[in-house]
Amino acid sequence: MTSALRIQERHAPAAPSFDEPDFSSQFAGLRVLIAHDWIVLWAGAEHCVQQLLHVFPEADLVVGVMGDGMRPRNEVTERARETWLGRLPGARRRHRWFLPLEGLAFASLDTRGYDLVISSSHAFAKAVRARNGGVHMSYCYSPPRYLWDLREMYQRDATGLQRVAMHLGTGPLRAFDRRSARGVDHFVSISQYVSHRIGRCYGRDSTVIYPPVEPKPLDGPPGPREDFLLYLGRLVPYKRVDLAIMAAEQLGVKLVIAGEGPDRHRLEHLAKRHVEFLGPVSETEAGQLLERCRAFVFPGEEDFGIAPVEANAHGAPVIGYAGGGLLETMIPGVTAELFDRQQVADVAAAIERACAHHWDESALRANARRFSAERYRRQIADFVRDRL
Repeated sequence: MTSALRIQERHAPAAPSFDEPDFSSQFAGLRVLIAHDWIVLWAGAEHCVQQLLHVFPEADLVVGVMGDGMRPRNEVTERARETWLGRLPGARRRHRWFLPLEGLAFASLDTRGYDLVISSSHAFAKAVRARNGGVHMSYCYSPPRYLWDLREMYQRDATGLQRVAMHLGTGPLRAFDRRSARGVDHFVSISQYVSHRIGRCYGRDSTVIYPPVEPKPLDGPPGPREDFLLYLGRLVPYKRVDLAIMAAEQLGVKLVIAGEGPDRHRLEHLAKRHVEFLGPVSETEAGQLLERCRAFVFPGEEDFGIAPVEANAHGAPVIGYAGGGLLETMIPGVTAELFDRQQVADVAAAIERACAHHWDESALRANARRFSAERYRRQIADFVRDRL
């Protein structure tokens, strides 16, 4: 097989050209609290919080815990205040062991001075309560996957002590999660896929507002495409990076893996001479990789999947699993080559089809612009204005 994917154009990402409204004047006098689960790394959920603060620049921001070393990262981390959970020994380094207390910490927040409470939640930030006639809107990335859809996978990959904790804690935490959901006035979900899960888990409807996606920063002009496939993200079992590794080795195609996570050791044992592990990379390094790769490989089933849209923003096509959020963000044959089964043979066949396809880079970048930060801010502002 050939390893050269053909891409039509090479140019810098284009920005939307429309003028943005003045959100400060639109929501002048509105007292807003944003509650976010935790900031222990900077990822897609934190980018959403950053954009929420553009819409509500005078809002207060509270997080369950702030990870060690994260405080000076940017203006968002500098302005966030922690709940009392952050003062407990070990909570900042092992925040997942403190999940039951996280819910209590948010439930105990004094919100009497706020007209609007926005929980940014994939765990228990939605336990926050709006009081004295305030409105609670939850921007929900997903009901906690370790309690619901992916519980068995998380248990299978957990240590012995973690399995015991999950076995004992799942029932009470599910009950608490459902009670927290009843305190939400309006759910907003990141995809139709998550909206359906909210319906199954909580019996609630939700409005879909896709997360904001922007190109990674670059430290120079984009260079030519090179003959390697790229995976960029956390190394955890449900991402199914193992499928990409085995398919690349089978085809003799170079695969570069950038990222860190608990599954790295297992994945390194699967890799042979065609796979390279880079470990964690900076945002600028990630941008250069996305500009240089021939295609981005995404074998997992994600709730939305920011990384594939980022790949399109850098002019790279996606080779991905036809499930989850990818069915909402990708256009088969135009922005992505999709496979129907999470099996090595299917991934390898999709790589071969992608290598034979002529990709129009302008169409790839145009698809990513559908999920711009400007669009996100407008839709959030419209949603709040319509309900207040």
